[in-house]
Amino acid sequence: MIEYIIDDEYSGVRIDRYLRKKLKNTNLSDIYKMIRKGKIKINEKKVKQDTRLNSGDILQLYSKINVDEEPQDKFIEISLERKKLLEDSIVFENVDLFIINKSAGDIVHKGSGHSISLLEEYRAYFQNNTVNFVNRIDKDTSGLVIGAKNIRTARKIAEYIREREIEKKYYILVDGVIEQEEFFIENYLKKDEIEEKIVVSNEEKEGYKKSTTFFKKIKVLQKNTILEADLKTGRTHQLRAQLAHIGHAIVGDKKYGKNNDKEKMYLFSHYINIPKENIEIDLEMPKNFLNIINN
Repeated sequence: MIEYIIDDEYSGVRIDRYLRKKLKNTNLSDIYKMIRKGKIKINEKKVKQDTRLNSGDILQLYSKINVDEEPQDKFIEISLERKKLLEDSIVFENVDLFIINKSAGDIVHKGSGHSISLLEEYRAYFQNNTVNFVNRIDKDTSGLVIGAKNIRTARKIAEYIREREIEKKYYILVDGVIEQEEFFIENYLKKDEIEEKIVVSNEEKEGYKKSTTFFKKIKVLQKNTILEADLKTGRTHQLRAQLAHIGHAIVGDKKYGKNNDKEKMYLFSHYINIPKENIEIDLEMPKNFLNIINN
């Protein structure tokens, strides 16, 4: 059996489209046949070819086929300098998992023109091809990402994510001044496959997923506001799309912002709480935020 952990990038994607990317050497008709015969399941339940994936799902493949992946005993080469950076990025580690403070610009999973990602680098760092990142943040977002060292732990953490048993908070710098001390944003999000952006609806519609975030104001600057966001749901680009929708795009967000000339996006995942593992991490506000406050 082969298992895949579904991350935020593929949340909402049809299972047949996902498998076409993973099983490049397998005909689409054979994929549909495996689905019909129950050889492909999500969370140990049968699926249909148009079933849509959710972040944290475990996709099980009960078939001996040629999966287009790197050999399991092969690791990429990483320099001593890069190895030191990877080591310094680890803020928590035990036998089963590790948590990193990802730098803006690093990608968690390869794709979109990138042949190497943090996944391949940390597999080489630990000399362990069962390493997986269970959650994902965008290339331009910095902060905390959870890595598992074995499939059992990845499955367990993914279950926590599905059941919303992991708390995540972000520091954000947005355009404009926000007067409210605290506020909720609750609306519905859907990925536009053509534009490759998330579209927002204030009303429930077919194909849209309910998305909720609690915001707290940290500090008001001359033309900007620093917020803390507490994610109640974990949709793709949730914070970026929701804030742009209310006219307060994240500073440095070139996809959802307007006329944004900042080199980096001011979105930092600073807090993770995993109660069932007795893990709680809260990082200090990064220097780029503090530099703006002090200027």
